[in-house]
Amino acid sequence: MKKNKKRMPGQLSSGKFRKQLFIGYDNNGKRIVKSFLAKTLWEAEKMAADYKARHGVGIDPDELTVAAALEKYINSRKDIIAPSTLNGYNIILNNRLQSIMLTKISELKILDVQAAVNADYRDKGSSRKTLKSALSLINSALVAQGYDYHLCKRITIPAAKAVKKELPSAREVINAIKGTEFELPCLLAMWLSLRVSEVRGLKYSDISKDHSHITVCRTRVYLGVEKDEKRDVTKNEGSNRTISLPSYLYKMIMAQPHNSSDDYIVDRSYNQVSQNFHRYMARNGIVITFHQLRHLFATSANDLGVADEYIQKLGGWASNNILKQVYTHTTKPLEDRYQQMIDDYFLGILHDKDAENYGNTVENG
Repeated sequence: MKKNKKRMPGQLSSGKFRKQLFIGYDNNGKRIVKSFLAKTLWEAEKMAADYKARHGVGIDPDELTVAAALEKYINSRKDIIAPSTLNGYNIILNNRLQSIMLTKISELKILDVQAAVNADYRDKGSSRKTLKSALSLINSALVAQGYDYHLCKRITIPAAKAVKKELPSAREVINAIKGTEFELPCLLAMWLSLRVSEVRGLKYSDISKDHSHITVCRTRVYLGVEKDEKRDVTKNEGSNRTISLPSYLYKMIMAQPHNSSDDYIVDRSYNQVSQNFHRYMARNGIVITFHQLRHLFATSANDLGVADEYIQKLGGWASNNILKQVYTHTTKPLEDRYQQMIDDYFLGILHDKDAENYGNTVENG
C-alpha cells in the first residue's frame, strides 16, 4: 500500500504552498482572507508580503508605501468622483512612476521621484501632462497621510512641446459638412463652442421659450464600449452656461425628428458623432477632430477681434476664479455684440455655400 507523502506546513495536496492574509471585513462583518499560492512557501510568503506592502493592509501610516497611500486616497473618493476620473486615477496607480510605488512614504526622497519621472519620460514616452497629473495625484495622497513633499514644485518635468497644430478654416469645415449627418452636431460644437459630451447632452427642453437661447447644463460622457454616463452637470462651473441660439440653428434643431421636449437634440453615440466625423473629414483630406471644433471657435472669434475674456465665457473654458473675473469685467451689451459678430460670421459662410449650391444647380439645369 502506497503511503501518502507527508506535507509540510502550508502545503496543499496539490504540492503547492499557500499563505493566507487577513485583509479586513466585508459589509456584513465577515472576515476577508486572501490566499497566495506558489511552488515554495517562501514565494507564497513573499507574495503575501508584497501585497501587504502595496495595499497597506494592517500597516501604520508611517509604514505605508506610495502605492498603498495612493490606493487609500483613491478608495476614499471612488464614490464621489466620476467613473472616468476614477479610471484615470487607477491608470496612474498601476502604470505611472512604478519605481517608487513600493517605497515607504516616510522614506521617500525627491531624487527617487525625479528618477521615476525621468524613467517614465525616457522609457514610456509619458507626456508632460501625464507626468504632471501623476505627481499631483501622488502628492495629494501623501498629504492625506500627513506628508507633503511639494512634488509639483520640486520635481522637474519635461517642458511643453511648442507644437502648433494648424487647423482648417471654418469655411473648409462647413463646406465639407453642409447637408451631411454631421452638420448639426458640428455647428453646435464650432458655432456655440460645445464639447462632444455637451452636444450629446442637449435636450429640446434646454431651449428657452422665446427660442433665442439654449442652456448647457448636462452631459453624456463616453465611458467606452458604447457606454455612456449621463450627468446633470458639465465639466466645471464655468461650463454651465446659457448662450445665444441663432435662429438658423434653432430651425435646424426643430427640423430633427423628435417626440417630446425630453428628447436629446443629437441622439447619437459618441462614435457616431466624434469618431465617424474624424474619419469622414480625413476621407475629404481635412485633418481635424471633433473636439478641435471648439478650438476653431476660439480661433475664429479671436480673428474677429473678440476679447479673450468673452471667448472664455462664451466657450465655458473659465475656472471658478477666471469666471469671477470675467463677470466682473464684462458687460451684457458688449457680450451681445460679440455674439452677433460670431453669428454673422458663420451665417455668411453658410449663405455663401447655399448660393454656391444654387449656382451649380442652375448651371447643371
